[in-house]
Amino acid sequence: MKGRHEGLRRLARMIPIAVAIAVTTSSAPAADREALLRQARQIRDLVARGESAPLWSLLDAGMREAAKDSVAFVAMGTSIRGQLGALDSLMGEEVIDADSLLVVRTRARFKLAPVPVAITVGLRPSGLIGALNVRPAAAASEAPSAFLDYQPKAQFMLPFRGEWLCFWGGRTVAENYHAAHRAQRFAYDLVMVRDGKSHSGEGKALTDYYCYGQPILAPAAGTVVTVVDSLPDQAIGSRDPLNPAGNHVVIDHGNREYSLLAHLQPRSVKVRAGQRVKAGDVLGLAGNSGNTSEPHLHVHLMNAPSMKDADGLPMPFDGYEADGTRVTRGEPKRMQKVKRAGS
Repeated sequence: MKGRHEGLRRLARMIPIAVAIAVTTSSAPAADREALLRQARQIRDLVARGESAPLWSLLDAGMREAAKDSVAFVAMGTSIRGQLGALDSLMGEEVIDADSLLVVRTRARFKLAPVPVAITVGLRPSGLIGALNVRPAAAASEAPSAFLDYQPKAQFMLPFRGEWLCFWGGRTVAENYHAAHRAQRFAYDLVMVRDGKSHSGEGKALTDYYCYGQPILAPAAGTVVTVVDSLPDQAIGSRDPLNPAGNHVVIDHGNREYSLLAHLQPRSVKVRAGQRVKAGDVLGLAGNSGNTSEPHLHVHLMNAPSMKDADGLPMPFDGYEADGTRVTRGEPKRMQKVKRAGS
């Protein structure tokens, strides 16, 4: 799910790329500096257009390790134009030598971004990319939390069938932009992918997205306390910032532990407030309602029934596989493919 601080929070919900790896190398010869500057600007322009495929061959070893593989890297970049909208203007450029890289940091405005965006490209003397990130121009940091070591009393299962990609997950803003927000401190965003893409074709229709219409399940037993079911799905490229969670369900699991599952299809919710549910019960169908860039599932745990006055809580899941490895209990991380064990 996505004043100065409010603008940054909204922008963070819109950015699909956040890779920041710096690798120490030898400095670029002065004679090559202008060539590197031209190359960095070309890379910046590709990133701004969401064209990440040509960049894979230019990543250095550290960047490739961070991105895992070309499919995952392209998946991160292909939706950037849809998330930020078209590039509006370049506001300024800073060129520095840092960590033995030539770094070009550009402030830019995008049609759908409420605050400026910083695009950073760091090149090795060889021309390989040693640093690359896209983020709000004022970098966010993790929200303070008194619950970093909290162990939930409820036991949670992954709230879907089949294998999904954890697009945002983890405890740092580098791997999970939600970490900058108090109530969403440990939240996840998940999509389904095939051949490295979350959709078929050009992804212009909601039904192009593989997770659209998939059943969303109760992650644990509890009592439904909130149901919103009447908001429309957003067309790709549009958002509803006034209703960030869109259609959603909140479940009280006891012990001040509340799960929120968001962005459901309108009129798909199958439960009502006050109803008892058990783990695995169908709550509704994955949709694209609320402040969302494309169909996906947003899920997080908090210590109150409303995000407006809640602290996020860690939400580990039991009995799942992450990239083919069995996990007894854990928190999915960014770009891991996860499914319930044995499914």
